Amino acid sequence: MSENEVLANQKHILENQKAILANQDTIKENQHAIKDTQKVIVENQGDIKKNQQSLDLILKNQQQILALIKK
Repeated sequence: MSENEVLANQKHILENQKAILANQDTIKENQHAIKDTQKVIVENQGDIKKNQQSLDLILKNQQQILALIKK
């Protein structure tokens, strides 16, 4: 392998390493965003549970109203 080929390969390796570092930075940023999103999801679960309970009560009331109307 000629010296020029070795230098070209080394340059390519350095470029790849630079791309890898950039990708790792992006991954870290995405992991941070995912962590923040998961935190919000956990915080919202209480409200979601309350809303589901309210919807269940509404459905129960609607069923009772429908039963009364059918009588």
